[in-house]
Amino acid sequence: MELGVRYYSEYFYRKRRLYTYGIRPTWKQIFDESKITVEAGESGKVRPYWQYFRYVRQHRDGIFHLQNGGPVLLALTLLAGVQRTIYHIHGTIYWKSAIQKIYLKAVWLLSRLLMMRGEVSFIANSHYSANIFRDKVMPVLPPVVYNCIDTQKFTALKTLRTQLRRIGYAGRLWNGKNVDLVIRLFEEIADTNPDIELHIAGDGPLRPELEAQISKSPFADRIKLLGYIQNIPEFYASMDLFLFLSAYESYGNVIAESILTGLPTLTSNVPVFEEIYGHEKDFILGDPAHYDQIKDNFLSIIRDFPSLAQKAFALSESVEQQCNIENHMRQIESYYEKH
Repeated sequence: MELGVRYYSEYFYRKRRLYTYGIRPTWKQIFDESKITVEAGESGKVRPYWQYFRYVRQHRDGIFHLQNGGPVLLALTLLAGVQRTIYHIHGTIYWKSAIQKIYLKAVWLLSRLLMMRGEVSFIANSHYSANIFRDKVMPVLPPVVYNCIDTQKFTALKTLRTQLRRIGYAGRLWNGKNVDLVIRLFEEIADTNPDIELHIAGDGPLRPELEAQISKSPFADRIKLLGYIQNIPEFYASMDLFLFLSAYESYGNVIAESILTGLPTLTSNVPVFEEIYGHEKDFILGDPAHYDQIKDNFLSIIRDFPSLAQKAFALSESVEQQCNIENHMRQIESYYEKH
């Protein structure tokens, strides 16, 4: 989301006065501060929200574009007197326990009541996230504006793969991403394909656990745990097959990015991935909770790797259209103009 806001600053800074506010401090300079005014709150549990409320009061005449801020921030924004709010949905998980559900549903209800004080537009980053928002949170079906990606960085490296030698994963090493299953799928074919390697890009709290899993693998010397990758387009371009078996996603930027380079990409069955693939269904392996199904589909699909590669190469064009920055910004600008 931070990267998306950076694209906003590049696109809008000549047309509008731009501000971005982070609830808590960050130690990285993300934005070009000659184009957008950046402020952030302090650390803590309560103080950051009080500081946000005061900030909103100072700027309440502006348009507030909340990037998946949650019901507390939406309620504070409306309480502070903002009349023009866009709530941009980037997620599908709204609570993780029964207690959270009771508390957060109450805050969402409060937000709905406060919406009588100011206009709020909802936007979702996929039809999947829009439907979940309607079913779980509020009886509203938001229009969809897909995530924006600097597509040219990826399409400039687009090639048709001809041989399977490098399998890749990129993303957080996090619960629900199922990187352990990626390793297991690699092991299914490593014995009969001695030249194949697995390259895992990314970092996160599961790294020690994955390192332990790799150390026990008979193919550990061919599994590379790379950590954070600075040049992700080049990483995709250097791979022949991409595996992404996440149990949840509201869109799937890494899938779109990998396909933009022509990289064959096999995934779990999160419904939003069908929005990226369109009519092409061969890339979906199944439910991560059923590994045997995933494995059987994987082994079947890669038997005809040239055909798989050709389908990915052809799919790149529609993904580029879906995620193009210009298309995204024109849609967002139309919402700003309505306000």
